[in-house]
Amino acid sequence: MSQADVLRALDARAAGQWGLVTTAQAKLDGVQGVQLLRLERSGALESVGHGVYRLAASPPPEHLRIKVAWLRLAPGTPARDRRTDGPGSGVVSHTSACAVHGLGGRPTDPVELTVSSRRTTRDETVVLHRSRTDAEDITVVDGLHVTTVPRTVVDLLEDRADAARTGTFVAEAAARGLVRVEELAPRVAAFAAAYGLPAEASGTELLEFLCEQAGRPLPARKAGRRVGKSAGPGAAASPERKRPTIWEVAKRAGVSHQTVSRFLKNDSGMKPPTRARIERAVAELDYRPNLMARSMRTQRSHRITIVLPELSGFVPIPLLRGASAAAHEAGYMTDVVGLEGGESRRARSVLSLLETRQADGVLSLVPLGDLAGGPGAGQRPVVVLGEYDDNLQSRGRLADGRPAEEILRHLADQGHRRFLHVAGSQDWASARNRRAVYMEAIERLGLESYGVVDGDWSVRSGYEAARDLPADSGVTAVLAANDYVALGVLRGFQDRGTRVPEEMSVFGWDDEEFTRYFSPSISTVHINKEEVGRQSMLSLLALLRGEPEPEAEVTDLFHLVPRGSSGPAPR
Repeated sequence: MSQADVLRALDARAAGQWGLVTTAQAKLDGVQGVQLLRLERSGALESVGHGVYRLAASPPPEHLRIKVAWLRLAPGTPARDRRTDGPGSGVVSHTSACAVHGLGGRPTDPVELTVSSRRTTRDETVVLHRSRTDAEDITVVDGLHVTTVPRTVVDLLEDRADAARTGTFVAEAAARGLVRVEELAPRVAAFAAAYGLPAEASGTELLEFLCEQAGRPLPARKAGRRVGKSAGPGAAASPERKRPTIWEVAKRAGVSHQTVSRFLKNDSGMKPPTRARIERAVAELDYRPNLMARSMRTQRSHRITIVLPELSGFVPIPLLRGASAAAHEAGYMTDVVGLEGGESRRARSVLSLLETRQADGVLSLVPLGDLAGGPGAGQRPVVVLGEYDDNLQSRGRLADGRPAEEILRHLADQGHRRFLHVAGSQDWASARNRRAVYMEAIERLGLESYGVVDGDWSVRSGYEAARDLPADSGVTAVLAANDYVALGVLRGFQDRGTRVPEEMSVFGWDDEEFTRYFSPSISTVHINKEEVGRQSMLSLLALLRGEPEPEAEVTDLFHLVPRGSSGPAPR
């Protein structure tokens, strides 16, 4: 194929897609990669993205980056043949949809697309959202499949986008007749609380609030506003109750508004009688701080993000509870998010959260590369809890195996001499540490080990270990890797007629809630994860305030909790 033939073939492909052609499309016409490179060197083609070229003779298209990213979702399919569902489908959405609709100012990085099935991209300038998009939520603008204006607003609010920027988009769309507020309001009402409004606020109130933050207030509307319960046909709508202010609270409590502000920030130095008067005034007026208004004044979101990996079957609820409690006491709301990818990708996502003011600070339970430890990192409000790896597997303090020796000492004091250990998965540092300490302590204390069963943290592994233990093993106590394994061990012994704890003692680990209610209740090791979470959040709060990091340590991280599943050795 001559160069002239190649150019004609490419021109035919590019005619319906803004002068752009993909490498995959060129191959369908028999054009090889080396021919594309030659044309690029000659100036006939311009590379505008990985695997995408622009014919130099065609004018640069508007929203080039968005169009390139959209074409790359299904590079072998011409734009005119693209579907809105099935493999390779996707639509322009979020801030990129705002740009394509010509609303809300210039687009910013990254390009945002929504796909219906799980897929990833190595392009750091593209973000793929996974969500179902119905046909009525898709429109075509300049040949691109784009979310409609109402759906775009919903996506932005669901993503907790900046209030002022979203308000600009809504105000401009309403002014141009691209959206009807009374139709959009019911779709967005559920997001009112997330933006600092009362939970019962209407969708119209949220939209008006967002536009006010953008300096583009919507005209007053009746649609979507609350009316009195007694309102009926022909009845006038009752006037909307004005939100009480901090000054009204101060007047009713007989204090200054600065004192009320101190109360709202949980000032521990406030006198009890003063605190009681303010609490009574807050309750009587049903006062709720407007966090979003405060955010606009202070350029802070008053939100802290806690980061987990995207996919995990384990969520450390006690740790999250402690961290969230400390944040709430300091006047912050918390969001728990799962971020996909490795350390560097999570770090970029965290930086985006901070730069767009979606969060004032970040507490990450998983590594973020050098984001919280490299040059200049001290200026960033980021704390990485060093207790978990990329997969939320325990390491550091939480993986300490030393309590295994305490269990053996406790049981030895009750006359036990021969033990069995049902271990956890050896992929976990915590399982390896517990096993190692068990073996070392057996020798150091002069005890006997029948052996170690390689388990996988499951109830089944504990059940099988108990079921298969020979009757003449001489074992009188089992140390299980965690409470689920201990549960299986107990059930296994019960099924074979071995009485617990009269003939066999069983000890678990983690103090899961069910251990208190099983029969017999399960002896275990309590881990004070709640305090670990609290101390980590206090470190982040100190960083946000520019204060020295607190020196408090969790001194009672582990302690034994003997219960009904363990007792004296049988005589």
